[in-house]
Amino acid sequence: MYNHFKKIYTVKLAEKYKKDVASSLSLKPNQSFLINKYKMQAKYFSESDIRGLLDDMIALDTNYKIGLIDVNIGVEAILVRYCS
Repeated sequence: MYNHFKKIYTVKLAEKYKKDVASSLSLKPNQSFLINKYKMQAKYFSESDIRGLLDDMIALDTNYKIGLIDVNIGVEAILVRYCS
């Protein structure tokens, strides 16, 4: 899930700074169909929302590794926070 939102964030930044999305995502030529899919999904989020979600996922990973939270509960909490 982190990787997917990281790609959406990359698309947002590439569009903001007028960079080539395919090269920013390091896509192969036969994966160019993914560009439109990521662009469509990126429309539903602001740049700050995606950045916050990525930061929350990084914090979840850290807290899970040191035993502070169960990964399933953490992912559910993040989903509830950003889907409501």
